[in-house]
Amino acid sequence: MADVKGVLLNAWQRMLEQRYGDDRVAKAKAALDAKDRGLLPLFFLDSNWYAFDALNAMRKLTRSLAERGEKNLSVEIGRCMAEGAFSGAYRSMMTKDPIKQVGKFSQITDFFFREARTLETETVGEHGCIVRYRYNPSAYPSRGMCQSLIGFWSRVLEMAGASDVTGSHTKCSLNGADCCEFVLNWR
Repeated sequence: MADVKGVLLNAWQRMLEQRYGDDRVAKAKAALDAKDRGLLPLFFLDSNWYAFDALNAMRKLTRSLAERGEKNLSVEIGRCMAEGAFSGAYRSMMTKDPIKQVGKFSQITDFFFREARTLETETVGEHGCIVRYRYNPSAYPSRGMCQSLIGFWSRVLEMAGASDVTGSHTKCSLNGADCCEFVLNWR
């Protein structure tokens, strides 16, 4: 069964609470169906594992809170997850060299996700990389998840010293591709 580390879910929840307020988030959680509410405890412990489906419940929670016209919310969620993960206890997983950091991407994803997906990276010159995800059947992506990955890896690269990071999603499993592929470039 696929799992996700609590630190990522915590960062996402904190972002929602800061953006929409604690009361509004609590009311939106209470309005979710029982299955989704069961996947979202009062708080997540950073080092604990939670069912991969908690990501889908968080996505439903976010959708119920989001206001019309909010653009790039999924990218922002990914950025907040990276910031939350790597500005605290897991800071030691960061380097100050974007290319060396790309070399650690597989280790990072294995640390935060269990039995969910495999990750391959390929560097493209000194200022770019390709990231490919192959998902296990129990942990299939959503469009929002794909967008959040652009935000997550962009922020990780910025934290490693890259600037002007851009990302694109060039292949998607949801469109029948053999993997989800992301191209990231920076200065």
